[in-house]
Amino acid sequence: MLRPTQVALSRASTIGWIGLGAMGHPMALNLFTKTYLASQNSSSSSAPVYVICEQDDARVSSFLSELRERGGSELAGKVERVENGRGMSKMASRILTMLPSTPQVESVYLDSTNGILSGLQTLPKDEPPLTPLPSSDKNEGVEQLSSSTTISPGPSTSSSVVPPLDSSTTISPTTSSQRESSPHTLLIDCTTLSPVSAANIAKNIHESTSGKVVMLDAPVSGGTVAAKKGGLTIMFGSSSNEATELALPLLQTMAGKDRIVYCGENGKGVGIKVCNNLILAINQIALAEGLALGNSLGIDPILLHNVINTSSGQSWSSRVNTPLKEIPGSPGERGYDGGFQTRLMLKDAGLALESAAALDLPIPMTWAAKSIYEAVCREGKGEWSTKDFSVVYEWIKMKQLEGVERGWKADPTET
Repeated sequence: MLRPTQVALSRASTIGWIGLGAMGHPMALNLFTKTYLASQNSSSSSAPVYVICEQDDARVSSFLSELRERGGSELAGKVERVENGRGMSKMASRILTMLPSTPQVESVYLDSTNGILSGLQTLPKDEPPLTPLPSSDKNEGVEQLSSSTTISPGPSTSSSVVPPLDSSTTISPTTSSQRESSPHTLLIDCTTLSPVSAANIAKNIHESTSGKVVMLDAPVSGGTVAAKKGGLTIMFGSSSNEATELALPLLQTMAGKDRIVYCGENGKGVGIKVCNNLILAINQIALAEGLALGNSLGIDPILLHNVINTSSGQSWSSRVNTPLKEIPGSPGERGYDGGFQTRLMLKDAGLALESAAALDLPIPMTWAAKSIYEAVCREGKGEWSTKDFSVVYEWIKMKQLEGVERGWKADPTET
């Protein structure tokens, strides 16, 4: 249990983080250590202090221990703990969240008793406006998607992939009726949730605070490995240029070079993330089926792997996330421990279906993928739900041994 520190907290220079799970833990470590070091190297007189909100005491203890190892006792001594979003918003002017899904985000931000918004509404009207933090990275650019965008499929690309922020496409600013003064609070939600809910939450926050609070949706891609390295791809939706400029130094602490991508207004960042993961969910199953068929045909798995990755069947799944244990560093080699959990892919498939249903859009392959991930999550008394989602390969081979293929067909004689 974290005991209150003796440091005097100034809200204007305080950064808060809510949610220290598998992704939130390493992301917050990078954010805290890099902003702390940036402040040490700048002429700013107000070094940031930090607040965390996490219900699990073990997670808090683990986080503080690693923070102390990385940043020293002085940094760890700058951390305070609060019980809920309401308490957080009273203490921190910059708040980031990484939560499981839509219900948790709605509760943390909008709960009438303990939510962030309820705390914001108690702040004095003369709360000082935010000023940009020192950048922790010389790469201060932000990428912006356009109709002419081409993005390299390789995970190691470092070149600029889209037009810069000052191109012909601009962020829609908050209207004058919404903005009475410069914002005093910045909110960044990194959760993958319903795009519709993300846009509605931001709208509620903006309208309820007359533009004195700005919010971004900034979901991430890259998994726990990239999170630990500070090399995530961050896709964000923003209400204004001012909001983007305030958020950028924080996003830089967690993202790789040229991997911060502006996607449009609020809700568009998480919208792109959901579309991307819809494709990934289907690709991983397709790869598993192809590899399983190759295994049944007696084809050398490494040969098949190499041919796929030099042919039209290649994808991120085949290049980076192959389930083959014969490939060093693969999920299969490590027993599917770590990586992007199957239960999270199931969640994202559900978010895609929810969004498509609201638009009367048929996405039949996603329905099929969701049903398969549901079945995988039930295996091993639920233990497979926390394994890397490429474990679907093992599920397909197991179903082959159980002789269930014929049961999947209306007419077993058809091919």
